[in-house]
Amino acid sequence: MERIGLTPGSEIGGYTIVAPLGSGGAGAVYRAVDGGGDAVALKLLHPAIGADSEARERLRREVAALQRLRQPGVVRVLDAEADSSEAFLVTELVEGSTLTEHVRRRGPLPADHLLVLAEKLYAALDAVHAAGVVHRDVKPSNVMVTAKGPVLIDFGIAQSAGDERVTSHGLVMGTPGYLAPELLEGQEPTPSSDVWGWAAVLAFAATGRQPFGSRPDAAVLARSRAGDVDLDGVGALTARALRGALAPDPDGRTPPEDVVAALTVAARDGDLPPEDDEDRTEAVAGPGAAPAVVAPTARFAPRDGRTRAFEADGATPTVVVTEDDEPDEDGPTPAAATPGRGLDVIADDLDASEGPDDDEGPLYERPVAAYRRVSVLALGLAAACLAALYPVVTWVVVGLLLVVARTVGLVVESLHSRRERVGVRRGDSALAAAAGPWYLVRALLGLVPSLLVAASVVVIGLGLVWWLVDGGSLVLGDLATGDPLTGAHASVLLGVASGVGLLLVWFGPLSAMTRIGARHVLAAVTPGRWARVGLVVACLVVVLVVVLAVRTGATVHWTPLDTPVIP
Repeated sequence: MERIGLTPGSEIGGYTIVAPLGSGGAGAVYRAVDGGGDAVALKLLHPAIGADSEARERLRREVAALQRLRQPGVVRVLDAEADSSEAFLVTELVEGSTLTEHVRRRGPLPADHLLVLAEKLYAALDAVHAAGVVHRDVKPSNVMVTAKGPVLIDFGIAQSAGDERVTSHGLVMGTPGYLAPELLEGQEPTPSSDVWGWAAVLAFAATGRQPFGSRPDAAVLARSRAGDVDLDGVGALTARALRGALAPDPDGRTPPEDVVAALTVAARDGDLPPEDDEDRTEAVAGPGAAPAVVAPTARFAPRDGRTRAFEADGATPTVVVTEDDEPDEDGPTPAAATPGRGLDVIADDLDASEGPDDDEGPLYERPVAAYRRVSVLALGLAAACLAALYPVVTWVVVGLLLVVARTVGLVVESLHSRRERVGVRRGDSALAAAAGPWYLVRALLGLVPSLLVAASVVVIGLGLVWWLVDGGSLVLGDLATGDPLTGAHASVLLGVASGVGLLLVWFGPLSAMTRIGARHVLAAVTPGRWARVGLVVACLVVVLVVVLAVRTGATVHWTPLDTPVIP
């Protein structure tokens, strides 16, 4: 029996479901882990796909093509199951936020960020098309903004170029505002229709608004058919390039290379002031032409950004499927303008402009290291226990590890801050390494406040304990003034004091950077689930060995110092 949904903890094809990520007409997407504990995205396809022999065969061909693809801007396809009623697709889990979320949180992209998005997203699409696959659903929610640049995701409704239509006869699947006009006329999806969606994504990123307005869907489709794109407030170079790329006629569209060239000029030399309606009319139709009919500005209810099926002849669309996109913001109805290439005015600038460098540019999403609370707790417990038998050595090692963690935290956070400001640069790693001594000094100075607090509390606590022992209110075995500080009771006292000190250093003043650095170090040392489990098990073994040693009366080793005596 086919399962409609998967609950956390359930297994399918050797993958354990962690949490749902979204659902749509092609299936439901889940965060899952593989047998090695690595996180993946698993898309459980609709039962009809698993039951359809033609759909299964198409899935096999598409997966085979995408598995051979190695492009940093395209999500990696890791696995697929097509020979079961529970057909599924497994891809790498891309960390970051969607372009929709990124723009909603930070606003429209500036010119240099928009150029990076255009270049890298087009390179990703070009690689997909070279593999013989058409994506068919290029939209902001299917573009992830990551630490390494934009990544194209979700091939759930993609089809191999030249294959039969995925949808029923007379229907076309897509998202209003990102569905190329020729598809509404019943034409087959092509790389050109994906590039049209690419240009629509750039229009959204440049304005923060839906390129063809919001609901009703029929109005959105009508505006996209007319090339009636909302680019109000966008510089003239960028607006003309995107308007030309979104022309209804595929043969009359501005080539993507010309769009990137125009965005390069805008990013490097500055854009021209935004055009008004008369400027747009003259740029396209020539001076003295009658103004285009301008649609009245209005606001529609927010469109939910979901993938829909529409009748190919342009009739009123009927919603038959939904995707896992978030609701889009309201947007004004854009003014109508006849689309055209309109780039001749900047031909000289394009010829004179330098080409873009190889850097990734400013579009950068800071990665967040996962919390490792269990690992940190296990390490702290093991350190406290080891300090019960080897206090001096343990304190020195823990101090060095804290310095390393804080230094790493400073280096990584400084690197991310710089990349958020100016983008990823080729010399980032070398610059971070060169600044290592400076960050080391800062780490040492930054640890001083928490170390002072921890040392003060521990000393006061030990003094209070010994005052109670000296007064007879507390008994620590046979320990007395003048005795060497060793034995089982001394071990317990040292272990407790060390544990308290570690807590105070970990959560004391200015300790946040130490914790951040520790997360990055642990992520590098124990990247997978089983590595983390191994670390925790090793720490628990250390704790067990120390506890057994203390119970049997093991001696406290103060090496390299002499054993102190009780005052």
